[in-house]
Amino acid sequence: MDKINLNLKNKYYILLYLAILCIFTVACLKYEDYVSPFFEIAIFLLIFVIGAFCLYYYTQNENNLHKVAFIIILLFGITCVFLTPINDVSDEQEHFVRSEIVSTGQISTDYIPIPNTTENGYKTIASVTILGQNAGKTVFNTDVDDAKIDYTPSYFNSAFSQNPFYSYLPQGLGVLLAKLLDLNSIWMLWLARMFNLLLYGSIISLAIRKTPILKFPMLVVSILPLAIYQAASLSVDGMYASLAILAFAYFLYFYKTPNIEWKDLGIFYGSIILCGLLKSPFLALSLLIFLVPNNHFENKTQNIISKLLILPTLAIGLLWSSYATSVLTNSWRGEFFANKHVNATEQLNYLVSNPGFAVERFINLFTQFPTVVERFFYFSNDVRDYSSPLLAILYMIFFIVFSLIYPLEEKFKLKTRIEGFLIGFLIYVGVIGVQYLTWASVGAKSVMNGVFSRYFIPLLMFIPVIINTDFLELDREKLSLIFLTIAISFISGMIMLTVAVKY
Repeated sequence: MDKINLNLKNKYYILLYLAILCIFTVACLKYEDYVSPFFEIAIFLLIFVIGAFCLYYYTQNENNLHKVAFIIILLFGITCVFLTPINDVSDEQEHFVRSEIVSTGQISTDYIPIPNTTENGYKTIASVTILGQNAGKTVFNTDVDDAKIDYTPSYFNSAFSQNPFYSYLPQGLGVLLAKLLDLNSIWMLWLARMFNLLLYGSIISLAIRKTPILKFPMLVVSILPLAIYQAASLSVDGMYASLAILAFAYFLYFYKTPNIEWKDLGIFYGSIILCGLLKSPFLALSLLIFLVPNNHFENKTQNIISKLLILPTLAIGLLWSSYATSVLTNSWRGEFFANKHVNATEQLNYLVSNPGFAVERFINLFTQFPTVVERFFYFSNDVRDYSSPLLAILYMIFFIVFSLIYPLEEKFKLKTRIEGFLIGFLIYVGVIGVQYLTWASVGAKSVMNGVFSRYFIPLLMFIPVIINTDFLELDREKLSLIFLTIAISFISGMIMLTVAVKY
């Protein structure tokens, strides 16, 4: 009887998923796509099968959400690995160059003169630059994917030398494997994306397994469509996001667990440092240690040391930021910054000298929030960009409703909620502030220069903690299936949007 009820329950939610998927697909497709929609239909059927399987897998593993997260990320992520056009993700060509450099065993990058030119660049191989010249194309409208790897030396003007080498180890491993197996050049891109995706899924799985509370909200955040899209690319954004979520998981572990062990504190701070070297504002996650009850530490000494560790964490991050800023101009950005009059020191001086202007920019942090929301369904961000404001708004409504009413195991105190809000807001301001200093022209009125919503993905973990209510007595099991069905529908909607625009 239980098995029959389970099958009926599966059928109900799979039908709900199918209905939402149909609506999202119609919303994404353009009129001309209906003339010959065979490819769209094939992908529609594929992702429906994937989504239905994920829902069924969840019903069989409700007590193993770390496995559920890994399966969802892996299956939908692999679809993105192959469907996303060549180097179509934001800055993917630069990430590709750096990945190929790391695949050769180079930890650092050398900005060297390009032979027979007056310019500087980074040495890579011809196949990488040839694929870059075909950026935005699919394997159906180019034949470069059929070519063998060309090892002829080639040069590119940027390779993200400001990013630490470890952030390219999974991508570099994928490139190296394609070389060792003597595959066609496209497999350097695909395997690099694949290994990056596997790392993201593994870290997220570890985070969900570690946290004793908020497992389901962490699952929902980790399968944000934009997060999977970035993880299934060569971008380092998937790594920083997963490390930030891992650090948050350890905070939740500390919050609920007496007798904190030193090794767990080491992983907590290690995750924050590795994340902060990629996105410095997330070093502020270290402040979460102040939200941990004092009686959860082994003793007073551990309590004091755990809080003092914030200082070396911030010092390491700030030192790296100083270095990264100095090498940032060793790319096309150097000329761009000069032409646009971008200078962090001058920008700071301008804000200090014009307090009224500085206050207006601070107010913009709030007035520009709708732009942040819209960009949660904004993909690529180059001449090939595409987005869906409708899906972005619907997703934000979905996530806010979820954060408000989903019954949590832990009822956080008002003090903890306020402190969590302040830390999250500090990171939000920091992300926009850093971009304003390093990307906007001196005296620029817009604070959104170079700001994209992928920088805020881990901040979504704060929202259920801050705004969750407990005045409704709702069935957690039913709500979980409903919310997971909708969350998977949004991932599917993203994929159908990609198919509609790119194929």
